[in-house]
Amino acid sequence: MQPSPPARELVLRLTEVLGLSLTDRNDLLVAAGLAPEFARHELGSAELAAVDQVLEQVLTRHDPYPAWVVRHPFTFLRANRAAEAMFPGLTQMPAEALIDLWFGPGPFRDSVQNWPDVLNAGLAALRRDAAATGGPTTLTLLRRAQAAAGPAAGRIGAAGTGHSPVVCPVFTLDGHVVRTISAVMRFDTAVEVTTSQLRIELTFPADHATKVFFHGQT
Repeated sequence: MQPSPPARELVLRLTEVLGLSLTDRNDLLVAAGLAPEFARHELGSAELAAVDQVLEQVLTRHDPYPAWVVRHPFTFLRANRAAEAMFPGLTQMPAEALIDLWFGPGPFRDSVQNWPDVLNAGLAALRRDAAATGGPTTLTLLRRAQAAAGPAAGRIGAAGTGHSPVVCPVFTLDGHVVRTISAVMRFDTAVEVTTSQLRIELTFPADHATKVFFHGQT
């Protein structure tokens, strides 16, 4: 005689204490012989119309400063005009190609003055995601990023963060020094899988010269 599946409330409580993602909570419920708790819908569906509206309003109103809608893990879904002008085509690239672009050698690395600090901040973020989810996709992307970074990984503070309170890229673009500061928006009260995986990456100017630069791009 097989043991009866754990009570639904017990499994949900366990997943909450463990801080699991909604995807992992659903997977654990299914593994316990129970129906998933959290719905999953696609952006563009009627169920996520309100979420779509928020995303579009934030992207549009953030111009002329760059903003992207990103879905875990490391997939860029949408970009506003400023973001597309700054780094065209990110929304067309798979996560693996984005990892290579962001962490590996090439034009992006060459354009970032404080590259070692930005690199290690990015790796730290990936490690946090991998620890939080334990998902094989995130772990694979983390290993890929570490391999692409090569010996530069681990050199924390090698370039110095200056007076900025956060680690954000300082770019050399078209002969201009572009100092940025970034923030992230999330749907922290999400009870739907896709919404819980979304964040909006917002880039702001960190000084007056950068503000002038971004306004000059429109």
